[in-house]
Amino acid sequence: MELDHQDKDIGEMGYRSFLLRLWRVDSEGKRAWRFSLENSTTGERRGFANLGELLAFLLEEICNERANDQV
Repeated sequence: MELDHQDKDIGEMGYRSFLLRLWRVDSEGKRAWRFSLENSTTGERRGFANLGELLAFLLEEICNERANDQV
């Protein structure tokens, strides 16, 4: 997929935009939260079974961006 000019500028600035969805489900007799993030540029969607997984993903996104800045 080729990015248009605006998307390239956003990527170069380190900008990320996600749509966050969260909902409650019954899991093994307990109520639990589920999460999904959809990248507003690419449309890619990722699901997370718990808040820890969601935060780990976001932290990885931030750390990868910092590593790219230092190259």
